[in-house]
This record gives sequence, C-alpha cells and structure tokens, in this order.
Amino acid sequence: MKKVAIIDSGSGGVNVLKSLMKQCSGFDFLYFADNKYAPYGEKNSNFLNKRAIEIVKLLNKIFQPEIVIFACNTLTSVAIKNVRKQFPNLVFIGCEPAIKPACEEFKEEEVLLLATKVTIENCKLIKRFPKVQKVDVPNLPKLIDENLFELENLKDYLQEHLNEKNFSAIVLGCTHFEALRPILSSFSDAKLFGSNIGIAKRLAKFGGDGAGNNCSFMVSGDEADLPKLFHFLLRE
Repeated sequence: MKKVAIIDSGSGGVNVLKSLMKQCSGFDFLYFADNKYAPYGEKNSNFLNKRAIEIVKLLNKIFQPEIVIFACNTLTSVAIKNVRKQFPNLVFIGCEPAIKPACEEFKEEEVLLLATKVTIENCKLIKRFPKVQKVDVPNLPKLIDENLFELENLKDYLQEHLNEKNFSAIVLGCTHFEALRPILSSFSDAKLFGSNIGIAKRLAKFGGDGAGNNCSFMVSGDEADLPKLFHFLLRE
C-alpha cells in the first residue's frame, strides 16, 4: 500500500479523507490534525510555511509517506510551493477552489467563492477570475469545528452573510465547508462546487493496489479531539 499523509487543522481534511476512502483504494492513510494551531485560515504566511515544513519532517520520521496531501486551501495557497522545493522526493497534492468548473457552467459574476481571507489573498487561481464574488465569513472554520455534530446551529449565521448576495453557484473554498452542504442547500438553490473529487482523481493516478485502505489519525494539541474526528469520519 502506498502511504499517504493528509494534513489540515481541525475537521476540514476529514471531509477530504471521507471522499478518498470512498473513491480510492489501496492506500495507507494517516490524517494529521494540527488542532493545536487551528484554524489555519487565521495564521500568517510565515507561520504556515514554517509549520508545514515542521509537520512534513515529523511525518517523514514516524510514517515515511510517499504522498502528502494538503487538505486545506489556505495551507496549499501559502506553503505548497515551498515544501515541494524542500522535499523533492515526496509527491504533494494540494487543494484549490473549484472555480474553473463553476465558471465553465455559470457566468463568472454568478459564482460566489466562500473561502478564508488568507486563501482569497494568496491563491493565484482565484486572481484569474476577478468577477467571481468572494466572501470570507468570519470564524467559520472554527465555528464548524466547535459545532461539528450540531452544524444546523450555523444556518442563521450563514444566511446573514449570504442572503444579500445574488449567485447561482457556490464554490466551497475551504475543506471545512464541505460539511455545510446540507445547510447551504436548505436555503439556497445554488449549485455547490467542491475540491474533493479533483483531489481523489489526482491521487488515483498514483495507483493503489486495489486492496482496500488503512486509516489512522494523529492530532497535535488535545488528544480528546481524536475520537471526535474519528466519529465525524464515520458519520454520513
């Protein structure tokens, strides 16, 4: 089995892991939840670059991954170019907002990107679509982690920030936001676009052996977060 490390702060990368477990086979996954420094969307570029290198060095020692997935739009936009230079023997797969497919189906000005401030400011792909509406809902990744099994609590907060916008499509520009699909669909008819399918397609190119998957978890900070993330993985 090919060893694949998945990195994010909080629960966002668990949404990616769920998708990979369903769509790919033959991989040994290790999910590293960097909860001590969650959410990444509130950290500056210098910190994120240093932290990414620290985590990859740690994973090389204890897991020896062949592939590393940055299951975070913010971390990808800031740090993936640097880690590819630092660790040329590893394959890195990043996470970018699904703006292109959204704009292929809808007019650019009809597309709303829901993302963190750091992602909006640093992702080069976003800059290629200047007419796309860009919304950073304050503290949203953190609120998702805090309400992981009661996400309906966030419905009014989301409506407050989105109801005055006119859009036909929503691009989920943070992996945390995949968990909000049912809530967004409950008050909007907009089509939702996420990154998980694209990540799975890229991983599949490296070919698992078709013998199922293994999955394990690590967490920085409070170990009490581990069972919470595991149960979220199992939740449909």
